[in-house]
Amino acid sequence: MPAGTMFAKFKSANVAASTSVQNVADGNPITQYFEIGKPVACAGPELVWRIHDGYRKSDNKECSIFIFEKKVAEKLHKPRRKETITELLKSSVKTLERFRHPRVSMPFTCLPILMRHTVLQESKTYENASVAPAAGGGPAQAQPAAGAQPQRPAHAKEYNFLDMELKYGFLQLTEALSYLHYSGHVIHRNVCPSSILITKRGIWKLAGMEYVERMNETDLNSSIPCPPWSNRVSKMAQPNLDFMAPETQTSSKCSLLSDMFSLGMVICAVYNNGRPLIQAGNSTSNYAKQLETVRE
Repeated sequence: MPAGTMFAKFKSANVAASTSVQNVADGNPITQYFEIGKPVACAGPELVWRIHDGYRKSDNKECSIFIFEKKVAEKLHKPRRKETITELLKSSVKTLERFRHPRVSMPFTCLPILMRHTVLQESKTYENASVAPAAGGGPAQAQPAAGAQPQRPAHAKEYNFLDMELKYGFLQLTEALSYLHYSGHVIHRNVCPSSILITKRGIWKLAGMEYVERMNETDLNSSIPCPPWSNRVSKMAQPNLDFMAPETQTSSKCSLLSDMFSLGMVICAVYNNGRPLIQAGNSTSNYAKQLETVRE
């Protein structure tokens, strides 16, 4: 399996794209400004964001449109958790808007995308819609939370990354983290394949700001308290356990080094046929056991 598979593994859609596009368009104010095309990828926590091809009506500029379907949260989570997840996604978009950097993008993983515009609207079905210049690439191996899975665009189906492209991509992610740490003074906390976007031009972007934590302003290298992964909390409301730093899970603390550990796990997964070194399956006990193997 080529390394590119890690960012581009999808099953075929079971529902016609035209039907999906119609559902997105129904009652959504975003259609006043953007033409929404077929779904091509998913992104975000449990790949809850649906990414559509599209273009801006004012200048016909190609873009990618991110849609969050509220009923996904309603189906997968208890009613009391639904609003928490919705607010978490809203907050992530607002956080991304605050950070203006060539290596930091809008939400969310999976299809290579370059974010420039954000539209937050509410309708009967879709709550958040984020817009970005179109891209082609792909996400992690995890499957979308619900609904039909999108067809990958032709340019992303069988693409294999060159070694130089991978190295340049990792460098760009390092630049993004450096900006967040030393200029934004925040810890990302969820560096994983589903937080990485790749544009058609090969630019790697870091997205997925759902779980950022403010750093200690007086000592950026010091650790701060942060919650560990818990089976009592919805999976969608927590970082990816497979890429989480040990100190977060074992000591409930994190630092900028925690992000670098997660980046290292991403790099290892890329060169391990897309498989992370820790495959906990959302089990804290599995994480602890496999962490010992990694340490050895």
